[in-house]
Amino acid sequence: MIKKIVFLCGMACALSANAQSSNFEGASVAINVNSATLTTAISTVSVGESSTNGSIQGAYSFALSESGLFSVGATYALGDLKAGSISSSSVTAKAKNIYTIYAEPAIVNGNTAFYGKLAYIGAKGAVKGTSTTYTSDFSGIGYGVGIRTLMDKNMYVQVEFMNLNFNIETVNSTTVEPDGTTGTVGIGYRF
Repeated sequence: MIKKIVFLCGMACALSANAQSSNFEGASVAINVNSATLTTAISTVSVGESSTNGSIQGAYSFALSESGLFSVGATYALGDLKAGSISSSSVTAKAKNIYTIYAEPAIVNGNTAFYGKLAYIGAKGAVKGTSTTYTSDFSGIGYGVGIRTLMDKNMYVQVEFMNLNFNIETVNSTTVEPDGTTGTVGIGYRF
């Protein structure tokens, strides 16, 4: 796996002769559709579920060189994500108010940026039983990769995959540990 990553980075660097990182420089906003699979370990039981939601994104990108770019930004989810259920006890888990604050180093080739992402993630987790709902704030780290391509001077499309690792929290004396993966497709506007 590491050999593949090194090979892909080498190829991106070799192709960067036509790079124009200044094409991506400045402020941008985007609307994304996210498909996530979240797994939640509740005490000794692990449950998981897939769901989708939308998110908004704001970022600012700095051209470091002809082919180097560095972006900082944030996202906020426009809906909840399911995090699993235990049908025998009518217990369900979900993530709400999900946000990220991230950094993205990128290699640019023409109108395309190949980036890595490191993010701080926050969410409110809710575990609901038959008559009671318990909530707790969760935080963690996300990391992933993506590609962003300019369609014209201002509009771009992006595709991203990110792994989510949340901290373990105690909710009503029960340990809860969510994690998962997300795939994101978005369209954005660069100012």
